[in-house]
Formats: sequence, structure tokens, C-alpha cells
Amino acid sequence: MYGKITNRLNLVSVCSMLLAFVSQPAVGAESPPFRAWWPIVNLEVEAGGRGFQTFDEEPSKDGEIKQRYGVGSGLTDWLFLELEGEYEKEPGGARKFTGYEIESRLELTQTKAFNEMPNPVDVGLLFGLSLPEGDAEPYEIETRLLLYKRLGPWRGTGNFVVEKEFGNSRSGQLELAYAGQLRYRLTPNIQPGLEAFGRLGEIDEISIKDQQQKLGPGVFGFLEIKEDVAVKYEISWLFGLTQLTPDHSIKWLVEFEYKY
Repeated sequence: MYGKITNRLNLVSVCSMLLAFVSQPAVGAESPPFRAWWPIVNLEVEAGGRGFQTFDEEPSKDGEIKQRYGVGSGLTDWLFLELEGEYEKEPGGARKFTGYEIESRLELTQTKAFNEMPNPVDVGLLFGLSLPEGDAEPYEIETRLLLYKRLGPWRGTGNFVVEKEFGNSRSGQLELAYAGQLRYRLTPNIQPGLEAFGRLGEIDEISIKDQQQKLGPGVFGFLEIKEDVAVKYEISWLFGLTQLTPDHSIKWLVEFEYKY
């Protein structure tokens, strides 16, 4: 009799643990891109940083930080190269350096001056290579289609992203993501708008609800220091749109630009 009771208690315990495991919200979805790149390339030198931090009541989604600091230069009026170093902090963890990223942007359409009729759409490409700090993490290649539309005071930027991990005994499927920005050019210094960032998952298993999606208001602009030197800034407060996305994220960017 006692054996039957013990077996039933064990069965109840196992079922309880399984139920608790299934009822737990899924965690671990990768954070989306956190910059919408322009296709437009200028003859200039840039230096600055960008990043985001998450806020959520669940400890597993609260306090994630990613930051990148780098320098770049427009080698021609259609080719731009940039080198960035990345720092990350996982929820509950410590901030650490995770590796480098080399990026190149190619402008495929010719930039129009503000007093000229704009292109229907400005188009460019971005190619990036992530080099991890340690041997445990994979390399990653990234390709983006960069789109930019100018319509009166409105400015729209869209990026379609394809990523793939490889090396260090890991090889992933192609993954899709996106980044977008819409702003109103109130003045060069103050341009309110919206930003959206998200992932779509692997190319043969696309899903929106199972990935992180972020959307929210922001303010963008350029602060001119002198004729050839300016500070570009972006700051946005993003809301999570899926269960796997942190409730809130603050995203920022600051760059010093020198045109030559």
C-alpha cells in the first residue's frame, strides 16, 4: 500500500515539474538589430557609440545591454568602412567585451543635394563580419539592403537583414531581421519620429510571434559644432510587441562627424 502511495506521489511530482516547465514563458530569443543604416555615403570621418538597455519585470529579460563603439571613414562618395568593438551584458550578468565587427556600406544610387529633386528611393548595401573575442562563439556574416526615402520633410529608412553564423564548430541557418526609422525634419537639430526593430527567425521557419519585435517613438538630429563638424544623435524608447520581447528598451546613438 505504501509503495502505491509513494509511486503516486512520485508521479504527481513529475507531472507538477513538467507542468511548471511548460507554463514557464520562453526566454532566450535573440535581440534584434538596433540601428537603421542609411545608404547615403559621404566623404567624412565618424567616431562614436550606440547601444540599448532593456527593462522588464521578469529578471530573465531585464537589464540586457549591448553597446558598440567604433570609427569609420568614407573612402569615396560611395564606399564607407567602419570598425566597431562590442560590449554585452546579459540579464543578471556582468558587462564584457565580446568581439569586433567590420562593416562596409556601398551607395548604389547617387546622392542628391537638398535643393535637387530626390531619388525615388536611395539604395545601398551593407556587408558585415563579426569576429568573436573567444573561441566558443561563432563568426557571423551580415548583409543588409539599405533603403532611404525623402518626401518633403519626411525621411524614411528601411533595412532588410540576412545573417548567418559559421565557424568554431557551429553553423546556423540563414536568419532574417529588419530595422526601420521614420522621422519628420522639424529642424536639422530636432526630428521626431518612430523606430522599429525585429527578427523573423530562420529563413525556412519564419515567425513573428516567436521572435523579438520592438517599436517606439524617438528623437533624432544633428548638432552642428562648426561648418564641417557635427554631432549626430538618436534616442528612442521602444515597446515590446511579443511575449519574448522585453517590455521596454532605451536605444541611443551618438556620433561625431567630420566632413572633408
